[in-house]
Amino acid sequence: MNKTILFASLLALLLTGCSADWYYAGSFLGKFEKQKDNATEQIYVSLPKAVIHTNSSLNDIAGFMFMTEREQDSVIASKTAILNRLDDSIFLAQFNGAFLYVLSRTKIPIVLVDDASHLPQADDNHFTIDIAQVEAEEFLQPGRSGFTTQRGVKYGYDYELRHFAMNVWFRFDARDSADVVYFKNREIAEDFHGTVTSLRSDKAKMKTHFDRITVNDAYRLAWNFGAQCATLYIEKMLSEYVCRTKGTNSTYFYYSPACNCIEELTPYDEGIKDSFERM
Repeated sequence: MNKTILFASLLALLLTGCSADWYYAGSFLGKFEKQKDNATEQIYVSLPKAVIHTNSSLNDIAGFMFMTEREQDSVIASKTAILNRLDDSIFLAQFNGAFLYVLSRTKIPIVLVDDASHLPQADDNHFTIDIAQVEAEEFLQPGRSGFTTQRGVKYGYDYELRHFAMNVWFRFDARDSADVVYFKNREIAEDFHGTVTSLRSDKAKMKTHFDRITVNDAYRLAWNFGAQCATLYIEKMLSEYVCRTKGTNSTYFYYSPACNCIEELTPYDEGIKDSFERM
């Protein structure tokens, strides 16, 4: 067979498969537009009620556990700038609000379940989400900016950059006794900018600037992360629906809450890399 004809045949087969996948996933989303009567699915959600605070920098303090309470408090204060100002209720409200808003864009009815142990058994009509644990993590990471002059003199400027991460553990759509846990995290960090202003007698002067992060950045992170996690869950739901319908699925669907639609396709093995991590 001519190579051009063979390539065209393979391309047509690939496009046909993608079109079929898109049709199945799109028809699933379309069921819920205008609250159509044939849509019987519901999403049951158990939201988190507490936040674990973790300052990882304290792990690097030699003898911390043997310090007096006063000494520990002093070290904690010197290493902490976000966690001690974080209002857990606001932090969770940001995450939960964004998570539920994006889920609601699908038009699938959402049922809030106060106790995760009361979530129904998942099946084709009952989708379940248990946001099992939320952690707010802060830590300092050392950094160094250096340069070498034309005469070979080396200069270095050492500093620490603060990082803040939100780590979340989920249980999704458990259809059997297996307790499968999924994980996702998102992190923000400070940035450093430095400019050498003069070099005299082998002494360098620098103008420095730090882009610091604040507690408000942590709240924005929680909102954006909540929206991201809900989007990833919907993409997971679409992929699994197509797999149940066709018996197989090689396509990953990128979902857009803005239009409640599939905006892009990619091979499943590539798309799933940016999704939840199965523990």
